[in-house]
Amino acid sequence: MMANANGTHPLGAADYAVFSIFLGVAAITGIYHGLAKGGQRTTSRYLLADRGVFTLPVAMTLLVSFVSPVLLLGFPAEVYVHGGVFINSIFGNFILYPIMAFIFVPVYYDCKLTSAYEYLDRRYNFVLRIIGACIYIFQTCCYMAIVTYAPSLAIEAVTGFAFWKSILITGIVCIFYTAMGGLKAVIWTDVIMFFVMFGTTIMVLIMGSIRAGGFSYVWQFNKEQGRLNLGYCPIDVTERMTLPNAIAQSAFVKMSLWAVSQTGVQRFLAAKSKKQAQISALLNLPFYGLIFLLACLEGLVLYAFYHGDITSSYSFPNTTDSPAFDNGSMLEPLRRQPPNYTSPDQILIYFISQEFGNLPGYQGLFIACLFAGSLSTVSSGLNGLSAVTLVDIIRPFRKWRRKDQDEADIQSREEYDTRLSKILTLIYGVVGLGLAFLASKLGTLLKMAFSVFGALGGPLIGAFLLGMLWQRTNTRGILMGVIVGALLGLVMCVGNFSHQDNLEDSFGLFQVSFYWYGLFTLLVTTAIAVPASEIVRHFSPAERAKQVDPVLLLSYVRPKRYQSVGKEAELDEMKTNMEEKKQ
Repeated sequence: MMANANGTHPLGAADYAVFSIFLGVAAITGIYHGLAKGGQRTTSRYLLADRGVFTLPVAMTLLVSFVSPVLLLGFPAEVYVHGGVFINSIFGNFILYPIMAFIFVPVYYDCKLTSAYEYLDRRYNFVLRIIGACIYIFQTCCYMAIVTYAPSLAIEAVTGFAFWKSILITGIVCIFYTAMGGLKAVIWTDVIMFFVMFGTTIMVLIMGSIRAGGFSYVWQFNKEQGRLNLGYCPIDVTERMTLPNAIAQSAFVKMSLWAVSQTGVQRFLAAKSKKQAQISALLNLPFYGLIFLLACLEGLVLYAFYHGDITSSYSFPNTTDSPAFDNGSMLEPLRRQPPNYTSPDQILIYFISQEFGNLPGYQGLFIACLFAGSLSTVSSGLNGLSAVTLVDIIRPFRKWRRKDQDEADIQSREEYDTRLSKILTLIYGVVGLGLAFLASKLGTLLKMAFSVFGALGGPLIGAFLLGMLWQRTNTRGILMGVIVGALLGLVMCVGNFSHQDNLEDSFGLFQVSFYWYGLFTLLVTTAIAVPASEIVRHFSPAERAKQVDPVLLLSYVRPKRYQSVGKEAELDEMKTNMEEKKQ
């Protein structure tokens, strides 16, 4: 197949065949789970897979739900452009996943939630529940648009495959198998995508290292160029990327996605038991760490390939036969010309198309890998959005409107709510498609929105953590903390955004790296909520007399007689005792 003028190769029949098979498998998975065992007839089956998923599939779907093209394309580009200090982000995982496994998961599982934001209602009040649900809906709709649009644009720039076709394919396939098969279809499709993403990433890294001159050369060249600046640790929160920045970003920005968003919580709640849910969370320490390192190493390979000595890629029987020698004299190292990309996210696709596009099916497999990242993120988002809208908005409104509604009436609506969940999946899918097509025109707005997500994530983390770990936290205290933390985070975002051209001369708070927003707003929320809660308790005898339902607290901070809660019988006994006290 003839290469294009820029050295890239157009997609061939084998590429389309590989890509089509991948999409067909995803669609068939949705059909199977939509029809198996009588179909998706209850919300428990549709939204939580009947809480019967084993440990390993839960761990895999947790991973791929958040391994989007942002990681597959963005992380190699980050290392290629800015060096290896970004690799330090892996250390934040040693904070994130243990906190998830030993603090969040036990409380979620004991509470038997369907939505993450039910916890905020039961621990505080309905206002915080709605705040959390609305933040999640806005964040997820925008994120689905980004992970659909960005890789589609990169694929079009390199291969010529029209971006609107990629967007439509992603949207239609996702809507189809998510609406048909519910969470179970999403989980088992994610398992397939897990192997596709890992296998393709490993293959690209190995073949790319060989083409660049071997991994020892790649490592040595990056070291000589000062690219392995892993110990770069200035005490400056305004720097874009340092060792502390990387750890703060990995631990606390990701915590708002993995630990307090419906997308992550829904996976924990689908596990067969609390222990299996905890193991699933901990398994992501090696799983995510491995694919993260593979993606970062791809960035080092790309830098060595495009900026290293071209003769390192070839072997010559006699050293002086190398193009780097002329009559036995060493010449200046020969360099390749980096591709003329418009965005660093395109660099990996250019490399694959230029160097391996002549291999039948290779580009198709890599594009399937990118679509695996998009499909897993979008399908998880669609399922989470339908769950949050139904459980946190529609059902409470229905209950408020019909105050005499009894349990039998609620059960009779199960099939209706399941159909409604499928309709909501379709609606949110269409909204995501529309936002994806508008993304090019709303680029600056979407960039600002993602900064807002970091700012709003910290206060939400604070509300959950204080609720689970400190029983003296009360509604008015946490509302003050969340509002102050969120407003301060928004001020930082807007200030940073509006002073990008002269950031050095702006107010100091605006110069803080966005990697710190999550931790910074978490600390502010905590600093406000703790004393505010104590002040409220001091002046309110009713607040001092209130008792927190022990199931909403981590077992270690529950009253001693409730610390062994975990078995179903003990849990029921605890709830009965609490109801008797209220009466």
